[in-house]
Amino acid sequence: MRFLVVSFFFVFVSGCAVVKQPAEPLAMPVKPVLKSQTYQLKYETDHASPKVKSVQLPAHTIKRNQTVKVVVDRASVTDTLASQISQALNDKQLKVTTTDNSDYTLTIHQVDLEFIDDAKYTLARPDEPNSLFSSVAQQFPSQQCANILAQVSMRLTHKASGDVVWFAKSSINSASFHREPLIYSFNEEKKITNELEVVAFIHKHNTEQARLKRAELKNEVTPPEYKTITKLSSLTKLQGPCTRTEISALTPMMQFYLSSVLVDKIKVQ
Repeated sequence: MRFLVVSFFFVFVSGCAVVKQPAEPLAMPVKPVLKSQTYQLKYETDHASPKVKSVQLPAHTIKRNQTVKVVVDRASVTDTLASQISQALNDKQLKVTTTDNSDYTLTIHQVDLEFIDDAKYTLARPDEPNSLFSSVAQQFPSQQCANILAQVSMRLTHKASGDVVWFAKSSINSASFHREPLIYSFNEEKKITNELEVVAFIHKHNTEQARLKRAELKNEVTPPEYKTITKLSSLTKLQGPCTRTEISALTPMMQFYLSSVLVDKIKVQ
């Protein structure tokens, strides 16, 4: 009996001695540092001065402190614009009145707005372009923005005689009115392209069977290195009106500007 127990002990010990130890599990390789950077682009367009035509006839001399009644029923004039025109007349030292016995009548004939061909903004080359500028310039060489033409015309009539003593018209497009450039930004970002491949490799070589085989063959396995590519994001607008909604928001200021330009052309003695 003692002999059998001793025999089983040696068989057990011998069996343990031949059990193979698997190789150490492979560790995931350290990912590279993925840096990102933001750049800005500036787009510019040609600007034109407002077109202005002003004619003042010599039949009557317009003098300081004479009264003027503003008539706005022939055009779509907002209360704000009417108030701004009145203020411009006051600045010319003419008195605005609402009575019918004024010296002159200023009639607003036209306050028009219409969308015209889009304005083209071209990419401006910076003084010190970054390494990506050429690539971005090929992808985004220009921007197309909505464009509105604003027109204002008015006439000053001598009330007693009915003589027209002054008439004028002005126009400007929104691209010329808003002279600031468009500013866009984009991101340069690095991304790993083979992460799934690396994970699959590690998983494959960390199974129990693969680890035993590596231990048996004494193979050293090297995981594949991470591969990266640089990607550029789409452009994001930071500054400047471009959409129809953004351009339309400029129209009250455009109308005020054109009206002020015209009233300033009236020669007052």
